[in-house]
Amino acid sequence: RCLQVENEHVLKSMKACVSETLSTLGQHFGQLLELALTREVQALVRKIDSSDNIYTTESTTGNLFSLTQEGAPLCRIIAKVDGVLCLADILTDDSHPEATRAEAAAVVAQVTSPHLSFTQHLSSFLESMEEIVTA
Repeated sequence: RCLQVENEHVLKSMKACVSETLSTLGQHFGQLLELALTREVQALVRKIDSSDNIYTTESTTGNLFSLTQEGAPLCRIIAKVDGVLCLADILTDDSHPEATRAEAAAVVAQVTSPHLSFTQHLSSFLESMEEIVTA
């Protein structure tokens, strides 16, 4: 449609409108993607939190760790959906096997990495830091 317009002024305004629309679409797509990832992380955290099966807990914690390897955005999502507190519970509970606690520690280390800038979600986690470090 833009190619059929000969008026330069109209063409420039159409290009600006298309550019703005694409930018807005990109922002909405990013929000949709974050929402979908947040729901998936929440499902994993609920599965860890409600599981009585050691193997399920260890496997699901491993899945969370894999997500942290994807970068800061996923670490931020895990931190804001109480994933760290759930993992802290695993770390401080001696009834979990060492392998499960090690996997939880790996996720916590990744999510609380100093190079990430979203620590505002970690305040309740920081309150129990002494127990976590001891564990």
